[in-house]
Amino acid sequence: MAKGDKSVAAASISASDKCLMDLLRVYFRSYCEKSTIHCVRYLYDPQLHNVERLIWCVLLIISVGLSFFFYLLLSERFVTQKLQTVVHDPQYPVFLVQFPAVGICTDNRIDWTKLEAAKEKFLPANSSVELVESFTILVARLETLRFGIYMASLSQLEDDNLEAVGFVNLTELSMFLTIRCEDIMVSKSCLWRSAPFNCCEYFVMEKTEFGFCLVFNSEISPLSKAIREREGRNFYPRHNAKAGQGTGLNFDLLINESFKRPDSQANDNVYVMIKKPDQLNNVLYSMTQNTETYVTVRPDLTWTDETTRNIPPERRNCLFADEQHELDEHDAAKKFGKPFQLTNCLNRCHESYLVQLCNCSLPIFFLFNKRVKECNSVSLRCLARNNDIFSYDKRRDEDALFSATKPGMTCSCFVNCYLLDYYTATTTLPLSAHKLPKDPQQKLFKVDVHYQVETTPLYRTSLEFTTIDLIANLGGIFGLCLGASVVSAFELIYYLTVGLAMHLYDNKYYGVLNKQLRIKWRTFKNYLKNDVSPAAQKNFGEGKLRHPFNHRKNVW
Repeated sequence: MAKGDKSVAAASISASDKCLMDLLRVYFRSYCEKSTIHCVRYLYDPQLHNVERLIWCVLLIISVGLSFFFYLLLSERFVTQKLQTVVHDPQYPVFLVQFPAVGICTDNRIDWTKLEAAKEKFLPANSSVELVESFTILVARLETLRFGIYMASLSQLEDDNLEAVGFVNLTELSMFLTIRCEDIMVSKSCLWRSAPFNCCEYFVMEKTEFGFCLVFNSEISPLSKAIREREGRNFYPRHNAKAGQGTGLNFDLLINESFKRPDSQANDNVYVMIKKPDQLNNVLYSMTQNTETYVTVRPDLTWTDETTRNIPPERRNCLFADEQHELDEHDAAKKFGKPFQLTNCLNRCHESYLVQLCNCSLPIFFLFNKRVKECNSVSLRCLARNNDIFSYDKRRDEDALFSATKPGMTCSCFVNCYLLDYYTATTTLPLSAHKLPKDPQQKLFKVDVHYQVETTPLYRTSLEFTTIDLIANLGGIFGLCLGASVVSAFELIYYLTVGLAMHLYDNKYYGVLNKQLRIKWRTFKNYLKNDVSPAAQKNFGEGKLRHPFNHRKNVW
């Protein structure tokens, strides 16, 4: 390329640069005149002095800085994803909530009068005296068999010949010996909403961690499910709209002293359990003999809305039912559904500790587990040995707050995001003399279970700052500081893309740009070919400009 050609090319490039700067200046002035963002139109207003333009420029920079600062504050608030619980409905009717399941458990777990019948059923014919004696001792040990509250000591069980009766199925034996509804329910004493009903038709035998108990308004056992199918899913489990004494469930119990073994460790108390209809186990409340007990229940309902699904369950402290892991097809809980699994997570965790420590499971307290063997009479020693562990649900990291650590079961269970709890209080009054049973061997218990209130607050847990809140607050901040909106943002994007391209096209800048790119491409190709002009040889000396790939030695 000749020197004159190179000068012309350089002149054309500088001219094109100057032309581009002029075009951009004109285009920027046009944007300032039409922009909907405050302060921008004053930056290029020909009627303003330079000092005034500088003031408006400083104000615009301050406004942009404030917007960015507030944006950081809002972003931090959004990222933390705090939860808030508010009263969604302060007068939520209790009749929309299922009435709780009411369980009745006697402290004495067996009917001693059935001992001879049990021997005939579970022992082979012509059993030895030693075998019969061992079986009798086994039955005696079952009278206080409860998960975590087993009263038989390990020293007693070590002296017993439990190996001789290891063939006896503990679940079937306990079911056979358990005290039936007909044995303790007073006929015609059961009332539901002041209307009489057949006690033993609705109080069905179900398993709990206390053993087999009579439960009303449950939906777990096959008998309970049959009641639900017979009465309809809308009417069972039952609901109640009224509050106060005599408006819910009333029944009487009559316990005969003959049910107990002589010198029995069990007492005469009866326990009432208030739980959800699909719940296996809950807290027990003791009732003493010859008393009238009023059980007051207040339902408490909290639901977590869908805005919290993106938050890990560890932070929201609850789990949606569909977030449960799929269970193995051999797991007995699978057929009950995911809400049941979530409600009874604690019960399943307790069973896992029993399996871990005793290498067996006991269907008296838990669902049938086909994956492990069933505990036998010898396993009672393991229950007694680990009674301290089974009796205590231990929270994580609680040892840091107690001087003396206590062994227990640590269960990582989340509650249902649709959480229903029944807060329970009991009031016990002694029966008047004319109401006491005439037979001193009999103990009477009158029970009244009712709602405390007819309405209850419905709580809702949600995100304190959602995506919609973030957008709304950002819109308010940008509107406050810049007077801008979404349309202003689209306008700016348009001017930086489509508008700028059309402006350059209208002023025929693309032709100039094309020529400039061709000149640069031609220069680059000449460089690669070592096509150096005479002027370049004069400037760089006699030798040719080396190409780095032509001579591997003495390269640059």
